[in-house]
Amino acid sequence: MNTNVTAKYIEAEGTSMMTFPVSFELEGYASGKRRNDVKVGMVEPERLQLWDLASDEGRFHGGDETAPKPLALFTAGVVTCFMTQLRTFARQCGVSVTGLKTNAKFEWVAKRSGKNDPYEAHPNRFTLDIEFETDSPLEAQKRLVRTAARGCFAEQILSVDLIHRLRHEGEWVTCEVD
Repeated sequence: MNTNVTAKYIEAEGTSMMTFPVSFELEGYASGKRRNDVKVGMVEPERLQLWDLASDEGRFHGGDETAPKPLALFTAGVVTCFMTQLRTFARQCGVSVTGLKTNAKFEWVAKRSGKNDPYEAHPNRFTLDIEFETDSPLEAQKRLVRTAARGCFAEQILSVDLIHRLRHEGEWVTCEVD
């Protein structure tokens, strides 16, 4: 795991833009019927504390519900990341933010071809309602929401493909999932 902070400055439209890597490493293992335990921590731009997290499913999905469901952790990550970025960029966007509250709804549809076929998950609609107290004009508030959404690493994961690799005979093999 990398412990060095690497920053690179790029000239863009007459301003200095800094790019830097942001990465987390996770190690997960199955520890029950549907329970998963994972150690997770940031490694770039600096190494931070490792956290122990767990997920489990309810009985209907073969689990014992000993921990939050994986989608609960995922959706909580998106919402809390966005809320953090909203407060992080508020001053730069000229918006005073107090009393921040959000309500979110993440909806999927599970589809299967036949009664005994595995289902496929399809995202349907994700909604994030934001409330805070401010005297800032609506356009500044909308700019802040755009900026926070673009800066939210968890929200941006929704726009990229995940590469799945399988360890086989000592080699990593990329699995096509489309």
